[in-house]
Amino acid sequence: AVEAVILIDENGVIETFNRSAERLFGWTAAEVLGKNVSLLMEGADRAGHDGYLKRFLNTGEAKIIGIGREVPARRRDGSVFPAMLAVGEVQQSKPRRFVGFLHDITRRRQAEEAARQSEARLNHFARLSTMGEMAAGLAHEINQPLTAIATFSQAATRMLARPEGIEREDLSEALDQITTQALRAG
Repeated sequence: AVEAVILIDENGVIETFNRSAERLFGWTAAEVLGKNVSLLMEGADRAGHDGYLKRFLNTGEAKIIGIGREVPARRRDGSVFPAMLAVGEVQQSKPRRFVGFLHDITRRRQAEEAARQSEARLNHFARLSTMGEMAAGLAHEINQPLTAIATFSQAATRMLARPEGIEREDLSEALDQITTQALRAG
């Protein structure tokens, strides 16, 4: 089988450990046969496995049997990896037995993490792009009244330099426009 296949009895003792399981976990079948399957588990699953199994045998209430789920699994070297686990009960076996099929999903998790990071980078660049567009818009909106201020100021300067004198009304209008445009820029 391509997947790791592990058969345990009703006490959680490993009875079958296929070659894919050997490759996945780093143990040989000879090393794990007769041992509790919890040695392949991590954390709360490891600590509570025997209790979960006893509860199922007593109540028939399935928490994982017949349901696939992701679990942390432990290799011989102590490293932990994410695995997809599907467990089923072997029908009409005495003593009762359970078979687990495991698949290492490390690559899938890495691909998902890479996709999350790419999405975060894209969102960051989108925010930067939006900020750039906003800055360009603001610069344009501020530049218009500043250009008007400069134009009216130059006109007022030219009026003052005329040899025939200035029209107070024209100078007043230029100064009013400078004030209006300065307030607009603000």
